[in-house]
Amino acid sequence: MSEQPTDASVPTVFVIEDNPADVRLVEQGITEAGVELDPQIINSGQRAVERLTEIDSASAQAQPDLVLLDLNLPGKSGHEVLAVVRNETAFPDVPVVVVSSSENSADISRVYDAAANAYVTKPVDPDEYIQMVGAVIDFWIPNTTATQ
Repeated sequence: MSEQPTDASVPTVFVIEDNPADVRLVEQGITEAGVELDPQIINSGQRAVERLTEIDSASAQAQPDLVLLDLNLPGKSGHEVLAVVRNETAFPDVPVVVVSSSENSADISRVYDAAANAYVTKPVDPDEYIQMVGAVIDFWIPNTTATQ
């Protein structure tokens, strides 16, 4: 497990995504947003469940401030991970933004029924993907503003 930042005010974002290209775009989006964040990359649904459930309420520093969640993951699906976040963690109210290539209305309805905070379709264009990440961070992480 990676070290937590020494500054407790640095928000932590769990990026639950198995596609390395998408992970790079998320990291670039965070960099270009000009905000200091601690992105924690988790590349499988099974590992996400293990990591999320091992954090207890006493370790507030380890709790994520935002979860970016893909639906199509190895091990456990994003739907299963979302259910774990909402029902089996010490932080069930953490904002969860599903970022998926699926435009299927059943997928979208299912994640909202499971209490996702937002559903965003992954842009195909890399520049648009990076901009989307910045917009999501700006909206969901309090007190962050991109530096121009």
